[in-house]
Amino acid sequence: MAASQQEIMAAKLFFNAAFPTMQVLLDDDYKLTKKFHRFSGVVQFGAKNDGELLCCHMIFDNGKLTVKEGPAEKADLTLTFSSVKKMLAILKGGLAMPSIKGDVRILPRFLTLLLGLMIMTKPNDKLKDEGEKALKVKCSLYMITRALSQYNKLGDPDMREFCERQPDRIYQFQVEHNGIPDYIACYLRIKAGNSKSGHGMYKRRTPFVLFHFYSLEGALKVLGKEVEFVEATEKGYVETVGSPEYALYLNDYMAVLQAMLT
Repeated sequence: MAASQQEIMAAKLFFNAAFPTMQVLLDDDYKLTKKFHRFSGVVQFGAKNDGELLCCHMIFDNGKLTVKEGPAEKADLTLTFSSVKKMLAILKGGLAMPSIKGDVRILPRFLTLLLGLMIMTKPNDKLKDEGEKALKVKCSLYMITRALSQYNKLGDPDMREFCERQPDRIYQFQVEHNGIPDYIACYLRIKAGNSKSGHGMYKRRTPFVLFHFYSLEGALKVLGKEVEFVEATEKGYVETVGSPEYALYLNDYMAVLQAMLT
């Protein structure tokens, strides 16, 4: 059975937004850094869809990751699900078995990294230390800003309209920790229908909207949906500086994307 348009959109958001976030794990998770430090190879990941292949491939090069949509010219390991629905099931923490071709010795290493993305859906009370808390916040914010940009590029009508009516605006996310004001920071730039996400503080323009989280704990409560956005501002977990109307618009899109990817 062919996948729905929403399932195809979700699959492409995983390929183009969630999978690139694996680089955070490779950089910040000591165990994964060690596993991939001297590893080079190509892993193709996808699903059959009405006679076609919907996939991406990941190029690993000694701790650095490049993700490209579409099939690889030559993959060392290929994982192919019989349907997009089954592929999405495993990406959301369910069970499904793909067909596996290539060097199966790579499989345990890759699955460890894939499972590492589940840090974004791990309950806050199960995070064992400050390192895991920071990792969840960083992965979540990097993924969602990239997903917002991809949602526009992949042609969602509402998101396209939202982006087309904006001249050149920066939506900045900033998390304080241990006296460091931009301990975690990333942004979304929207300019006349185009969009781009990035890491760090955007230096060349004052943010149109700044989402300023005052602690890791506050960011976790908001990202984990323990509190609604308006309540979070009232409790001092996050302050929005700039247009409150557009801050709420963007928060609504973030909620839509979180629902699609978790």
